[in-house]
Amino acid sequence: MNNNHATDRRSSLRPIIQDIVVWLRANPLALMLSAVILVMNCAVWAVEGMAGAHFPPDWCRISFDRLMEGHLYTVPLSLLFVAHPLRLLLDVPAVLLAGGYAESRLGRIKSAWVALICATGGIATGMGVSVMVNGHSPLWQHLATLGFVLGPLTLVFGPLMAASAFTSVLWKRRIRIIGYALAAMLVLYRGETGDWCVFAAALFGHLLGYLMASRHAKPGHLTFTMLEARRITAVVVAVMALGPLIAVTSPIHAGPLSTLGLLMGDDAPDTTRLASCLSGETSIDCYNQYRLARVWMPGNVLVSLLPVAFMLVVAYGLYRGRRLAAWAGIVVNAGIVMLSVLYFLVFPLGTLSDDMAGLVMHGALRSMTATVLPSLCCIIMIAGQMRRFPLHTRNKLVAITGVVVLIWGALLSVVYLAAGITHPDWFTDGVTIWGLLKDLPDRFLPIGFLNAISPDFLPVAPAARALYQGIGSLLWVAMIAGLLFCMLDRSMIGERSQREASHLVELGGESMSFMATWQGNTYWFSASGRSAIAYRVAYGVALTVAGPFGDPAEWRDDLRDFIRFCAEHSWTPVFYSVHVEQRDLLVSHGWKALDVGTEMVLDPRAWQTRGKKWQDVRTAINKAKREGVVDMLATYGELPLAVQSQIVDISEQWVGEKALPEMKFTLGGVQELHDPRVRILYAQDADGLVQGVTSWLPTWRDGHIVGWTLDFMRHRPDSKNGVMEFLIARMAERLRDEGEAEFMSLSAAPLAGLHTDAVQDDRAQESDGSNDSNVNTDVTPDTADSLFLPHVLEAVADVMEPVYGFHSLLRFKEKFQPQAHPVYIVYPDAAKLAQIALATVHAYLPDMRPKDVFSFVRALR
Repeated sequence: MNNNHATDRRSSLRPIIQDIVVWLRANPLALMLSAVILVMNCAVWAVEGMAGAHFPPDWCRISFDRLMEGHLYTVPLSLLFVAHPLRLLLDVPAVLLAGGYAESRLGRIKSAWVALICATGGIATGMGVSVMVNGHSPLWQHLATLGFVLGPLTLVFGPLMAASAFTSVLWKRRIRIIGYALAAMLVLYRGETGDWCVFAAALFGHLLGYLMASRHAKPGHLTFTMLEARRITAVVVAVMALGPLIAVTSPIHAGPLSTLGLLMGDDAPDTTRLASCLSGETSIDCYNQYRLARVWMPGNVLVSLLPVAFMLVVAYGLYRGRRLAAWAGIVVNAGIVMLSVLYFLVFPLGTLSDDMAGLVMHGALRSMTATVLPSLCCIIMIAGQMRRFPLHTRNKLVAITGVVVLIWGALLSVVYLAAGITHPDWFTDGVTIWGLLKDLPDRFLPIGFLNAISPDFLPVAPAARALYQGIGSLLWVAMIAGLLFCMLDRSMIGERSQREASHLVELGGESMSFMATWQGNTYWFSASGRSAIAYRVAYGVALTVAGPFGDPAEWRDDLRDFIRFCAEHSWTPVFYSVHVEQRDLLVSHGWKALDVGTEMVLDPRAWQTRGKKWQDVRTAINKAKREGVVDMLATYGELPLAVQSQIVDISEQWVGEKALPEMKFTLGGVQELHDPRVRILYAQDADGLVQGVTSWLPTWRDGHIVGWTLDFMRHRPDSKNGVMEFLIARMAERLRDEGEAEFMSLSAAPLAGLHTDAVQDDRAQESDGSNDSNVNTDVTPDTADSLFLPHVLEAVADVMEPVYGFHSLLRFKEKFQPQAHPVYIVYPDAAKLAQIALATVHAYLPDMRPKDVFSFVRALR
C-alpha cells in the first residue's frame, strides 16, 4: 500500500518536474547567471570562512576610492556577489524568475544588452543619488570607503521592467506596480547603494521597454476590475508592511524597524557607558547605547514586529474587500505619519542644542522621510480605491471591539504606572510619576521611533523588565485579535441572505434569475420564505434583478408585497429585465413598460446547423477542428491553475482596453465564475493556450435544471476568428446530447433593444385598443414623459456602443437563428424617470468616476 502511495506521488509530481525542466531549458541565460551567482558566492564564502576573513572580500566590493584608482573590474564583480550568504535565498530565485521572464519576452541577445544598458545607467544614477542622500552619514562614509556590493538584482530588474512592455495588460500592471513597490521598499527601509541602483535600473528598463514597444503598442486605458484592484492594493500594503524587516539585514537602515539591524551586529550595550549617559552625558555614542539597550530587550523587538503582523492582517482584509481593513490601513498609516513627525522632528528639537544640524547628523530627518513616504503612499492608494472594498462590518461590533481594546490598553497602562509608583527601586535612579507618564506611550511604539529620544530611566528588576517590555506586545496582540474578529463578521455582507437566495433560485426561476445570487444585491423575502426578489437601491429607486424567484406559486403575490415593502421605505420599485408575463400583470395595474433588450433563446433539443443561414457557424466549427482547437467544459474550481490564470488574464486585458470600468448588474465578471454551479466552456489550442471562454448560468424548475444562460464571454484580442461562434455551437451540441435542457439562452444585450418609435406606436394603440386612423398619435405631455426614459437609455446605449458594442453583440447572437424574447423595465410613475435612468446607469457602472468620463470622451475621438 505504501509503495502504491509513493508511486502515485511520484507520478503526480512528474508533470510538474517536466514543466520546470522545460522552462529551464527555454531560459538558459537566466539559468546560467543564477548558477554562476550561486556557485561563486558559496565558493568564496567557504574559502574566506576557512581563512577567517570577512565576506564578501575587498576585491569584489565597489567603492569610490577604488573607482578613482582605476579598479573598474570591481563593478561587474560587485553585481555578482551578495552582502550576506543568506541573501542568496532571495536573490538567486529572483534572478532566475525575473531573468527567465525577461528572456522569454525579449530573447537572449536583447535581454543581455538591455541588462547591460540598465545596469550601467542604474549604477551611475543610483550611486550619485546615494551620495546625495546618505553622504552626510559618518557610517555611510565609512562603508563607502571600505566598499560595498551592488548585488545581482541590479542586473535583472531593468530587463524585467523592459519585458513588461511586451506582455498582457494584466501582467504589465502587476509587474510594474509590485516591482516599483519592492524597489521603493528596498530604498526606503534599507537604503544601501545597491538598492538605489536597483530602483534606477528599474526606471531605465521601464523607459527602454516603452521605447521598444511603442511602435507596436495599442492605446489602452488603466482600468482595473474590482478583484484585481483589491489584489494589487493588498499586495502593495503587504510589501510595505514587510519592508521594515529588510532593515534587519542592512548596516544602513531607516524606518520604524531600522534599529533591529543592530541585532545582526556583534555589539552589546556597555552598562558603564549607558549609566553615564543616563546621568546626563550627551554624545552621539549615547544614542547608540540607547538603541543597543532597547534592541537587546526581547519585548521591545516583539513590539516592533507585531505592527508588521497587524498590517499583514490589514492586507488580508483588503484582499477580501473589507471596508474596515481599508479604514484600519488609513488610520494606522496616518498614525505612523504623525508619530514620525513627533519622534523624529518635534521631540528631538527640544533636546538638541544645534537644532536642524543635529537632526541631520543623527539621521532623524532621513528616518522621518523614509517612514512618512510609504505611509502617505499607502493612504493615498487605499483612499483612492475605497469603493473597491464594499464589505462592511457591523458598527456595533466595531464599537464593542474598540472599547474592549481601549479598556485593555488602559488596564495595562495602570499596571505599569502602579508598579513604577509603588516600586521605584525597580528602575534606575530618577523615576518619577511624570517620567512614567512621559515614557508610557513609548512602551507601545516600535523602537525605531525612539532612535532620537533619550530614555529617562531603564528597568533593572525582572518584574520591571517584564512590564517595560510586555505591555506593548500585549496591546498589539489584542489589536490584531480584535481586527481579525471584526473582519470575520459576516452579517453585513448579507452572506446569510445570499445563501438563502442561492437555495431559493434552485426551486424555480427564469433565465436570468441566477444573476440575483451575485454580490451587490439586497434581498426581499416573502412571508413564507419560499420566494424572493433581488434588488439594488440608488437615487431612491429599488431596481430589481429580473423578477421573483423561488416558488412560482408565490410570484404574483411577491410583486404586490414587494411594491408595498418599497412604499414603506419610500423607494420607487422598478422591475428590470422582466419577461412579458410579469410585464402584462403590472401594466394591467396601471404601470408603464419599456422594452430594454432582446433575449435570444435556442432550443438545444432541435439544434442543427444545416442551411445557408448557418454558414458562419459551420465555418467556425470546421476551422476550429482543423486548427486543433478543442472545447473543455468544467466548473472554475475544476480548472487547472494555468487555465484559471489565463482566464483572469484574458478578462483583465479586455477590461483594460475599455475606456470605462467593467459593467456589472446583469453582466458577470471573473468573480461570478467561482460559483460551483456555473459551467465554464473554454476553447484551448494545441499549445494549451486558452483562446476564448464562456460561462453558463443554470435555471431550475422544481429543483431540476431546465436551461442554461450565457453570461461571461471573453476572448483574446489575437484569438482565432470564429472562436466564440465555435464555443456557443459546441455548448448547444453538448446540451442536445445531454437531452435535459429545454432552452439555451444567449442572454440579452443590455440596452440594445430600445426603440422609441415602437414606444410611440404602442402608446397610440393603447389609447383605445384599436388601429383606428382617427386616433390622436400626437406627442402629449404624458407621452413625452413616457418617452424620456427610453430617450435617455437609448442615448446612453448609443454613446457607449463604441466601447461595449451592445448592438454588435445583438447582431452576433442573431447568427444562431434564436427566438427573440423581449425583456422589459416596468415602472409605476413617469415623474421618477430621471431617477430611474440614473439608477439604471449606476447599477451597470457603480465604479464610474469623473475621470472615467473624461477617459471615455477621449476614447470617442
